[in-house]
Amino acid sequence: MIALINPNASVEVVKKLGISTPPLGLGYLAAMLRERGFRVKIVDDLVEKLSFSELINRIKDAIIVGITSTTPTFSAALRYACEIKRRLPHAFIVLGGVHVTFMPYQALKNDCVDAVCIGEGEYTLVELAERVEAGRSLEGIKGLIYKDYGNRGRETRTSEGDESVKQSDSVRIINNGPREFIQDLDSLPFPAYDLMPLEKYTVLGHRLEHFPMITSRGCPFGCRYCSSSLFLGRKFRARSPKNVVDEIEWLINDFKAKYIAFGDDTFTLSKRRVIEICDEIIKRNLDVKWSCSSRVDTISRELLEKMKEAGCSAIYYGVESASQQVLNYYKKKINLEKVKEAVKLTKKVGMETICSFIIGSPYETKEDMKATLKFALKLNPDYAQFSILTPYPGTDIYREAKEKNLLLTENFDDYTAGKPVLKNIYLSPEEIARFLKFCYLRFYLRPSFIIREIRKGNLRVVIETIRRALRREESM
Repeated sequence: MIALINPNASVEVVKKLGISTPPLGLGYLAAMLRERGFRVKIVDDLVEKLSFSELINRIKDAIIVGITSTTPTFSAALRYACEIKRRLPHAFIVLGGVHVTFMPYQALKNDCVDAVCIGEGEYTLVELAERVEAGRSLEGIKGLIYKDYGNRGRETRTSEGDESVKQSDSVRIINNGPREFIQDLDSLPFPAYDLMPLEKYTVLGHRLEHFPMITSRGCPFGCRYCSSSLFLGRKFRARSPKNVVDEIEWLINDFKAKYIAFGDDTFTLSKRRVIEICDEIIKRNLDVKWSCSSRVDTISRELLEKMKEAGCSAIYYGVESASQQVLNYYKKKINLEKVKEAVKLTKKVGMETICSFIIGSPYETKEDMKATLKFALKLNPDYAQFSILTPYPGTDIYREAKEKNLLLTENFDDYTAGKPVLKNIYLSPEEIARFLKFCYLRFYLRPSFIIREIRKGNLRVVIETIRRALRREESM
């Protein structure tokens, strides 16, 4: 049996916004393994919150334990690895996800970790499972960096950034090199939602009727703060419209889905493909609402109207800053006029807008941040997300921060996008943290916002949003 674990950790969006959704990555891995004949269990401990004794009892037959992590949950992943290895010493433990893809040797320094899967893991994990089950060597499995315990008296030095890692004389680290990106995404089975505790996922306290979906991988834009385009590549790879809508229909029929959240970095990158997806939804007469992420420079009125007709109810735009200088620093490649035009057009078509804003870049002034908040209020999207610039490993921002000694901490538990971890030449970390609180309170406690939500019949959402905004103030 193979166990796939999402560790329980202090995740900002779950703790403060009450949003927990199925771990899509583990769903794909489980589906691939099951398709190849392996027995699989998913333990999403972020929502199940098991004791370690309960967890071990759940996975005691596992020959391989895969643990996923983001940067802020990396420490938690290591704790899980050590507790599992202590109680199940013969289990092969492999870590995967964005963080360890860019810092694999940091994970492998831990005695409890046997291997790291870098990049897309579907085919890598299947090949690993086949080899482990057969007792064969792991040599040559692309996408895998592993410990070879069979060669005594040798040592390996590996470098990661400025840090040199020396292995003990009894262990070699073997890097099999990266695996090529999956080109035919239609070949992947739909995620194994039936293996997840669906009754435990919530959105603002409501039981799950929202399901995440990914219709493409890769992003060509390369914003300096984003690790996604590095993890999944700069080349856009897309599923076919038919395959996408087949999954939507499956989610509706098998899981009673009423809302789909497309998690693509830029769902609207190919306008032709989006229109084909919309036409297919309309042709099948599917009763479903959906949302997506977009860039302000990839939409048009014609496209928005087609999306609206097909059930799109909300679009998430990454605005990030009201300072063109800061946008240029991020290599965002948009301008504020385009932002205003896109948000206005989206509202006119009748869809909700969610806009994200980032504060706290190293060279950003207090006036820049005030201008960003003022711009957010003027844009007046239906909802806004404010975060603090966080230098995730692998990104240009992280490399710059390391080179220029701009990191306040390398305790990755703090890399939640809600805490300052970068130096700013004008403002203290405390000032940036206070301004983040002010942004949330200033945006969500406006009478106009509250009245608008009440008119939309969202009184419970308003109360919950205000309560959580106030909780954010108390806890930061």
